[in-house]
Amino acid sequence: MVSRRNYVTIVLMIVILMFMFMFTGVLKQELNEYNVNDYEDSYTYGLNATNMYRLDRADNSEFELPRRYAVFIGPAFVDIRDVVTYWCTYTKRGLQEYGSFEEYVIPEENLPEVVIIDGRYIDVDRDLPAMRELTQKGVHLVFAKMPHITTMTDSPELCEFLGIRSMRSREVLVEGVHLFDGFLLGGERIYATDMNDTVEQDLEMVVHWYVLDGGTKTYIMGMMDEDEYKNENMPAILWRKSAGNARIFCVNANYMTNMYGVGFLSAMMAEADSYEIYPIVNAQCMTVAEFSGFAEDNSEELESLYSCTQPALYESVIWPSLIAIAEKTGARVSLMVTPQLDYSDENEPQGEILPRYMTLVKEQYGELGVSMGRVSNTTMEGKLSRDYAYYVENAGDYSFISMYTDDLKEVMAGPWKRYFPKLRTVVTAPDDDEPIVDYLDRSMVMQRGTAYAKDHTYAANLSIMGYETALGYSNVVLDMKDVSYPEDEEDYWENLSRELSRNLTTYWRDYEAFTQTTLTESDARVRKFLTLDYRAERINDDIFLHINEFEGSAWFLFKLNEGVPGQVQGATLQDMGGGYYLLEATETEVTIEVKSSVSEFFR
Repeated sequence: MVSRRNYVTIVLMIVILMFMFMFTGVLKQELNEYNVNDYEDSYTYGLNATNMYRLDRADNSEFELPRRYAVFIGPAFVDIRDVVTYWCTYTKRGLQEYGSFEEYVIPEENLPEVVIIDGRYIDVDRDLPAMRELTQKGVHLVFAKMPHITTMTDSPELCEFLGIRSMRSREVLVEGVHLFDGFLLGGERIYATDMNDTVEQDLEMVVHWYVLDGGTKTYIMGMMDEDEYKNENMPAILWRKSAGNARIFCVNANYMTNMYGVGFLSAMMAEADSYEIYPIVNAQCMTVAEFSGFAEDNSEELESLYSCTQPALYESVIWPSLIAIAEKTGARVSLMVTPQLDYSDENEPQGEILPRYMTLVKEQYGELGVSMGRVSNTTMEGKLSRDYAYYVENAGDYSFISMYTDDLKEVMAGPWKRYFPKLRTVVTAPDDDEPIVDYLDRSMVMQRGTAYAKDHTYAANLSIMGYETALGYSNVVLDMKDVSYPEDEEDYWENLSRELSRNLTTYWRDYEAFTQTTLTESDARVRKFLTLDYRAERINDDIFLHINEFEGSAWFLFKLNEGVPGQVQGATLQDMGGGYYLLEATETEVTIEVKSSVSEFFR
């Protein structure tokens, strides 16, 4: 039997617990403004395209020393030129362009750091002496595309110049591709599967079989039967030859025709000298696009698959698993919503659902943006008008700052400013032929997706490594339109969520040092990155980094090939493996001491 004293104590404890839980819930509801975008104030830099470093302003530097620059030799119409142009923009180099070596006059002073060549357009008899002269003066060469195979077979002197001992076969089907550790950020990769597996293996597998001289260094090679061939006799795909103080890089594949070639160029320059420093964005984004859990689109098919309508599927099944994946990976979800996808049916979006997602997203420190996707023939202006009316009625004063579209030209031609005047960043679908970050106009930033979440091929993995090496940036796009309108079983949520979790925890694990951000946070970092200018120099055992004025922190990748970092002033370093370090600068003047002993690292 419970005594009166104990009974009163138990009752009081129950009342106190009920009060605590009810009070915290009420307090949470009252103090958290779920209709406010917390990331609106992250735009504190006031930066726009007028502040951006551009090639046409490359000589207008606040630093006293001449700016390092690159030279591109090749036609203006080739894809490689675009890659080189954006690489110079991102790394704050100058750029000179010439259609051929015949047009280029090697200067006596202020030599280029590197000459990047489309080898398909060289004349060996005319151009080889100029290339020899450049290397004798310490200028690095990059053959972004190898000369035609007939040019190579007819030019033993060129083969010797490029470090090629012999050509074993004009074409060979390799069994896989081996990327060695220490070149791209992320380490070693072996891309080898059953050749019949066309889903994952989509790399270039037919290459010219060059066997290299001694003294060369191979970064990527084709894989053949190990019992029959030694490593040095396997097909070389990307290698380096030393020529005095200069380095000659050769790319025996189409890697430099894709925009992720900016990462290959950065990696080459990081290998060419004792050290390299260049700015990066430092942002890892997860864009959940076309999130349409508000209207009963495609009801008949979804009910047959999941036994529930689209709103119930999204709220009860998809959202909990999305949050579980985000918590497992540390991702910050940018939920790009669309009230509906089908504007031709009679199913209107339910207004009471949006405030619930605004609450859920804010509790996860995520962000809401808008998506421009649709499956009906509604015009862009028609969609904008109907969506805007829904947001005004149900989202209150929430500021929509980010937008997703898979048709950038359509959006930029549309009247979006009338409906979303505070919009400042547009995310668009992955495309390796287009730049990754840039300004669309004076104030609008473009952030391109770097990979789709639902599939991960070998080429996609290589592109991720290239983008992370160049920019410290990734943007994983999960297009929920595939779930609402599935084309096959791969689009079913149970399969898609499993692939998403596997890909995020596997292929982005090497980049955990980079910051997980929402799209608006990333936008602020992109603006700072595009504005940053810097100069680096080494004097004896000290490396000095001079940066123009910035707020907060600025991020760089630092590659050290000889020795290890000692004391660091004005910044912090984090080891990312393979000789790469993430450098976070907090001052405009940074000093890095170089030591030879590993035991003295971070003394």
